[in-house]
Amino acid sequence: MIYNLTDLQNAFSSGEKIKFLFFWGHTQKADGVIDEACLSQWWPCHFQVDGVEYRCAEQFMMAEKARMFGDEDMLACIMEASHPKDMKAYGRAVKHFDKDLWDSRCFDIVKRGNLAKFSQNPELWEFLKNTRSRILVEASPRDRIWGIGMGKNNPAALSPLTWRGANLLGFALTQVRDLLLKEAEASFDQAPASQSLRDKDGLTEEEFLAVYKPGDYPRPSVATDMVIFTVTDEDEKNYRKLPKKELRLLLIRRGGHPYLGSWALPGGFVRPTETTEQAAARELREETGVDQVYLEQLYTFSQPGRDPRTWVMSCSYMALIDSSRVHIEAGDDAQQAAWFKVTCRMCGSSDSGTKTWKLELVHEDIVLTAFLEKQENESFTQSQILENKGLAFDHARIAAYGLERLRGKLKFTDLAIHLMPEYFTLTQLQQVYEVVLDQELPTAAFRRKAAALVKETDHFTENAGHRPSRLYQKQE
Repeated sequence: MIYNLTDLQNAFSSGEKIKFLFFWGHTQKADGVIDEACLSQWWPCHFQVDGVEYRCAEQFMMAEKARMFGDEDMLACIMEASHPKDMKAYGRAVKHFDKDLWDSRCFDIVKRGNLAKFSQNPELWEFLKNTRSRILVEASPRDRIWGIGMGKNNPAALSPLTWRGANLLGFALTQVRDLLLKEAEASFDQAPASQSLRDKDGLTEEEFLAVYKPGDYPRPSVATDMVIFTVTDEDEKNYRKLPKKELRLLLIRRGGHPYLGSWALPGGFVRPTETTEQAAARELREETGVDQVYLEQLYTFSQPGRDPRTWVMSCSYMALIDSSRVHIEAGDDAQQAAWFKVTCRMCGSSDSGTKTWKLELVHEDIVLTAFLEKQENESFTQSQILENKGLAFDHARIAAYGLERLRGKLKFTDLAIHLMPEYFTLTQLQQVYEVVLDQELPTAAFRRKAAALVKETDHFTENAGHRPSRLYQKQE
């Protein structure tokens, strides 16, 4: 395989047929399907190198840059940053930078980071694996080092002889893919022929499976619980004022035991013929009447005793829905379904670093509250429920973690767009960010950030009492 521009240009000039896969950008698809955007250094995912956890490949690259030149202060900033743009900015500010030294080592650093990224995230490796035999090309019109200095729609991009950049990231990823494929093939070749081997009882695998009794071991039931968010407008009596936004969470009132009459996240048991993701999509359709929305897996909650009926593990999912599309109906085991205004705020702390959080859900005159405790650096998956009023099972923990995940991803993705209708104003989009993050944002800074996420349309608002505002759509 070819891993540098000179060899690629020579092969292309000699008439060798070469297939390319162009990529640029890191925006995740609304339906959660993994595509070429996952090849970006900015794609959000967790992986570890030498026991240190990173949020994306860009963070690893910039952290290694700071380590190389001994800038501990900038390394701390890079590791604390939540957005790849900030990580890159801190990396550019590393002191005592030596360009020649960096140029000699950066390619191997990027390879190392992406080896960890793709080997530790099976869904990303599945996509990378299926690019077999193609040269990966970062079609960045602005980057002439890691990309080719032009977009994929530029006819010149089809010829490496006319590229304006070196495509270092593309070649690094191509090599990462081939290294991981070789490892997988070697592992397969060295695997024992288990069908013919006999175990300590003298049984082949076929004989073992013929007498295996699943009932010999306790087996859990598996459920999916859905954290479904939407954003709605508050009632505003003054028609000249823009209505404020409210973040809402869908809950159902249980119509049967256990927790009869309590409120719970929508969900149900996974059927033997479906995956957990298929079960989540089915529950979403049954409860809201919509599909083809943003859906992602959150966490598998498996704390002992979380369900009084039996041993039940919950594979939870988060969905983001435009409220104008939704018609909610309570399922067979529910009395009522409703959207609850949701907030989760820290309300106490101790000298040992323990934080107490109050989760509150409000619908008309119904108020549900829960108090959760966790260490400062822990997620809500590790929290303890101190007090709970009106919520079933451990759904306070799941809901709090769903909101924590949403807030975290909002800082470096366009996830909020999935809560918007097809057309929206920049003010409405800012309101959604503010209500989710539970903080006010500077308008000028927000609009600079939003510029890369949206595109202008020729439509304007027509609300009586308001000055017409331009409407925007999600950037494709």
